[in-house]
Amino acid sequence: MKKFQKLILFCILIVFIINCKTTKSIGIFKAYLNQEINDSIKSDSQYIQYIYPYKKQMDSIMNQPISYAKVDFTKTGYSSNEGNLLADLVLDYAKIYAKKNSIPDPDFCLLNIGGIRSIIPKGVVTVENIFEVAPFENELVYIQLDDSQMKEMFDYLRTEKKGHPLAGIKLIYKNDQLYTAKIGGKDFDNTKKYWVVTIDYLMNGGDRMNFFVKSDSKKITHLKLRDILLEQVKKYKELPELTDQRLIYED
Repeated sequence: MKKFQKLILFCILIVFIINCKTTKSIGIFKAYLNQEINDSIKSDSQYIQYIYPYKKQMDSIMNQPISYAKVDFTKTGYSSNEGNLLADLVLDYAKIYAKKNSIPDPDFCLLNIGGIRSIIPKGVVTVENIFEVAPFENELVYIQLDDSQMKEMFDYLRTEKKGHPLAGIKLIYKNDQLYTAKIGGKDFDNTKKYWVVTIDYLMNGGDRMNFFVKSDSKKITHLKLRDILLEQVKKYKELPELTDQRLIYED
């Protein structure tokens, strides 16, 4: 019995030694220096030749002109011309879509300034420009906010002090307090529930917009924001420059 136990222990020891050697043999790593990607790297002609047909087809789509911009559309300011434009385009589309699909007409639009990833430069506006502005797979949603959630939104915009794009609503803050809130040209009514059109990223609490999460009434369209912007921009021979102030902070 003792001999058998010794044999078992011996076998276990052999297996352990073998495993240790195996682990060492596959645990060897070779360090390489990072290589900067710049013009000094020679292009691979075979690779270029392989992807050229696909690149050519893609370029033909992305370079399609769809409108014209008389000025640069940027994110500068609390009510930037780019933010105003995009929010208006989304709200206009959302109202048309609501009528066609028996959805309550949205009262206003709220987007996030961080979701605008590029300017729309002065000149011919192409498909590529819109892809650069809205590269994410965000989808259009309708959310109903009650009095407490609306007031939480007002307080959020008060403390954030960022140029989040708005349409259909104008807010004025004085001395760090909400002074005026007009929706659809009318004073805010705390007895009314408002329908907001926005994107699913914000619906899920993105950018700390947790007031959207608290809503019990939501309608998801599964329509991509980028596709909506493309469709809306194509309607304009020349993009409207919208410089009206919709989010105002006064001392």
